Amino acid sequence: MAKEKVGLRISGKIQIDYKWSLGKAGERFFTEIKENKTIMGTKCRRCCRVLVPPRIFCEECFVEDMIWVEVQPRGRLVTFGESYFSTDGKRLKEPWMLGIVRLDGSNGGLIHFLGECRPEDLKIGMPMEIVFKDEREGNINDISYFRPAKN
Repeated sequence: MAKEKVGLRISGKIQIDYKWSLGKAGERFFTEIKENKTIMGTKCRRCCRVLVPPRIFCEECFVEDMIWVEVQPRGRLVTFGESYFSTDGKRLKEPWMLGIVRLDGSNGGLIHFLGECRPEDLKIGMPMEIVFKDEREGNINDISYFRPAKN
């Protein structure tokens, strides 16, 4: 039987810088966060769904008849996950956590980091609130994380 030949391999990392347009909805969404610490969604005039992140058309009705509405920076935890590994694969003593929070008054939610809590403190459906950074730049990282609501 012939010995199987292993091909050459090269290990390495590729850093790719990129830019893309936020579009009308994304630009307004991030500008409001940066300048006013306000979360905006778009509401369909036909079916009344409030979309967060905002869209320029309703994904249910396929119409572009949307109005801008302010949404509370609070919501309910839909799901979450924890990781004891860093993004480069190193074991961590404390986990980092991501969750999906459906914002009050909306039919959508945001995927973001969770903070000021431990995994055992979290329960699906519990109230959460946004913690904004003091210095904001107009991107999703202007939200530091969601934490369990204090009120």
